Amino acid sequence: MPKPTKRAPKSLPATSIPEPFIPAPTTVEPPLSTFSKNLVYITHLDTSPSWLKRRVFFVPVILNLTIAFLLLLRAYVQFPFYWSLILSFLGNQNDTTIIFQTSSWPEMAKKISWRSLIFLFDWLLFRIVGPWPWSFFFESPGNPVRWRWSVGFREQEVYVRCSRGWGAKDLLGEVEGASGKAGGESPFFKTRVLPAVDAKRLREKTGYLLMDKNWDLDFAAMVRATKLLDKGHISAELLRKCVFVWIGTQEAGQWAIWDCWKLDEGSETEARKKIMLFKDRLTAMGKESVFFKWVELVQFESSAPGGFTHERQVATAEKAKKLFEDQGIDFERFVREVGGLEGLPGYEEAGPD
Repeated sequence: MPKPTKRAPKSLPATSIPEPFIPAPTTVEPPLSTFSKNLVYITHLDTSPSWLKRRVFFVPVILNLTIAFLLLLRAYVQFPFYWSLILSFLGNQNDTTIIFQTSSWPEMAKKISWRSLIFLFDWLLFRIVGPWPWSFFFESPGNPVRWRWSVGFREQEVYVRCSRGWGAKDLLGEVEGASGKAGGESPFFKTRVLPAVDAKRLREKTGYLLMDKNWDLDFAAMVRATKLLDKGHISAELLRKCVFVWIGTQEAGQWAIWDCWKLDEGSETEARKKIMLFKDRLTAMGKESVFFKWVELVQFESSAPGGFTHERQVATAEKAKKLFEDQGIDFERFVREVGGLEGLPGYEEAGPD
């Protein structure tokens, strides 16, 4: 008797896919095979300098190692106390035993209240803080350490974000009580998706800093996508900056894609031209090293917590001015000659003050 063959998901008519999504091409199926059909995904390529990614990543490494050490220290210090309580509960009298016959009510109330606070503190510590280092170092199928161990630090990295606390049904207006608006008309598209793919935000932050209350990083998917890229099974262009959502039921449907990177094509080209003009002018002056120092300065300041606000842009311009003047370059004159700072990454609204 022949074995039953696995049936491929049925494709949906294009009219059933809400704008701005279109059917995902078959060429992106390899990385999509591990995606959950219940979530919304964003892929993008992060071209921040590898030194910046390394610096950003070492902060949570040190933080989680510190937390893990303090948790272990707390467990080591408190173990004798809890062990004595267990022995006392089993009938072995010790320093933790409360003898009701010889203890006054105020004294017993004080001891019970103090121990209750200790129990509450330790429970909160290990229940809420404890999972942080565990998920960072050991969570399966993917975690930040395993991702970095597999991928390393690269000039161009693939990031995969998945929706947190909401999903495909919300975006498609299929949840109970939803407005019924789907795709680009959905309030989730306007308040969750659009801010997450904003070109300015992606330039200001490395991919690791894009986790928030609405989006999480899928580390296992990032490792898989990177390996597929390395082996040439998929093109980086397909993951440049896209949003993916599953349309249909679990058994019948298909992945839909929104190539939102096309919206940034013009602005990115202008920004690239401005950067090259910056570099060419400094190279012609024999000051190419100043260009790289300036890039490091802007990348560091723009990736700081709180975003690259106007105040921070002005402060960065002052630091850049000092950097240039230390090399004998009139910064304000140089900026005027290249057409101002407008259009450069992180300086969309900036200019020399």
